[in-house]
Amino acid sequence: MINKKIHICFFSPASYPFFYSDSQAIHGGAEFQMYLLATELAKNKNFSISFILGNYGQKNRYCYKKNIQLIKGFKLTTHENLWSKFIKALRLFFLYYKIKPDVIITTNAGSVVGLTAFYTKLSGKKYIYRSSSSIDVDGSWINSHKLMGKIYSWGLKNTSLVLSQNAEHCHLLIKNHSIKTNILKNGFVIETTHAQNKKYILWVSRYVEMKNPHLFLQLAKQIPNEKFVMICPYNPSDYKKWKELKNEADKILNLTFIEKVDFRKIQTYFNQAKIFVNTSDYEGFPNTFLQAAQGLTPIVSLNVNPDNFINEYQCGIFCNNGFSKLIEETKKILQDSDKIKQMGKNAYRYLKENHDINIIGKQMEEIIYNLVKS
Repeated sequence: MINKKIHICFFSPASYPFFYSDSQAIHGGAEFQMYLLATELAKNKNFSISFILGNYGQKNRYCYKKNIQLIKGFKLTTHENLWSKFIKALRLFFLYYKIKPDVIITTNAGSVVGLTAFYTKLSGKKYIYRSSSSIDVDGSWINSHKLMGKIYSWGLKNTSLVLSQNAEHCHLLIKNHSIKTNILKNGFVIETTHAQNKKYILWVSRYVEMKNPHLFLQLAKQIPNEKFVMICPYNPSDYKKWKELKNEADKILNLTFIEKVDFRKIQTYFNQAKIFVNTSDYEGFPNTFLQAAQGLTPIVSLNVNPDNFINEYQCGIFCNNGFSKLIEETKKILQDSDKIKQMGKNAYRYLKENHDINIIGKQMEEIIYNLVKS
């Protein structure tokens, strides 16, 4: 029996553009998942939801959207010194103290994990950390960030609960951190879908070197009789390399390069794609895979295949880090329209069976109830 509302606070500064439609800010899949979880949990009358966003110049420190209290935090910057990080840490600590949540949820590796764990240890509240990428759990982020890595590592081991996107992350958390975890798959708002006129091969991601966008350009050159579309926004710190990529892409006649598409409109591109291509070195579980599945679009992936779902559901081609295989398999599948249709249907079936936000939301509710009772 619940006697009062459970106050849940999400911390995900870059989720801002999902709440403010006029924003042009860059975001990633982890931020979208935090937005989806918060809006789904806000439907539960037993929960009170707060969401700490970044400072993007919004007028109000506090406001409500979708039954969620939005709180303006601090500006996101890529280059900071130790002192500025310390000041932001203090501000976040006292912001937690002011809003007094029962449960705090964060995602992405970083020192904020250590800070949040420290606050909840002192206050006796609960903290859920959600992994977003393989580097969060395989030790590589910790090893490459020295002091911040140590703070993150301590926080990871002092959370109330760690949630993983897939079984691989669970294994890595046990292997590298001796942490047992629960799996909560990425959610998605699934719509009834119908096959559309498929026009091109698609690649979508913000510019990050480990996503290997240049490989998609090479693929387009290898298949000159097909149309290719690349949607690639960038963070200001990556502008120079992004511009080099764009200049190279503009020289490829069968490739259309698009800087950015609003997330409310981007599904159309997935719906019209023959194939969706992922060339990343690693990911968590890409939201673009879910968007491709919603669009009945097969996935051709170079390295990323969480829980072997691409093979198990026969919804695309996993190339096991072989770029030459990616080229050959893409050429082959393009010659078989019936196979493309069947793989697209399989992808949509996988989506419905594993990622329905209504089901994921209920699972998250149960996790929170059990955690608060413990």
